[in-house]
Amino acid sequence: MATTVEYINGKICNPKFYGKNVRGIRRHFAWLRRRLGERKLLKVIKRLGDKEKRKVNDILHKISRETVNRAKEIEATIVIGNLKGIRKSAKGKRMRRIVNFMPYF
Repeated sequence: MATTVEYINGKICNPKFYGKNVRGIRRHFAWLRRRLGERKLLKVIKRLGDKEKRKVNDILHKISRETVNRAKEIEATIVIGNLKGIRKSAKGKRMRRIVNFMPYF
């Protein structure tokens, strides 16, 4: 997941958030695993395997490639924030779940 912002003459232009697709995929597979688990269909869950991970990694790769290409195009600087301790700072059950399942490196 990424957020990009362009500064033009000291003003913020074109803020974009990438990652809604990732949230949708993760939500879908969590729902699917829960439903299959309720029905005791563990073999079906196992057959799904790494499908979620592969889809998420593909989207993240496309996001990073698009970000780098755009930065090269406009000769911009890429700034990466320090996410250390982000999981401890999340308040509430729902927010902790969202933050803990965020893919970041």
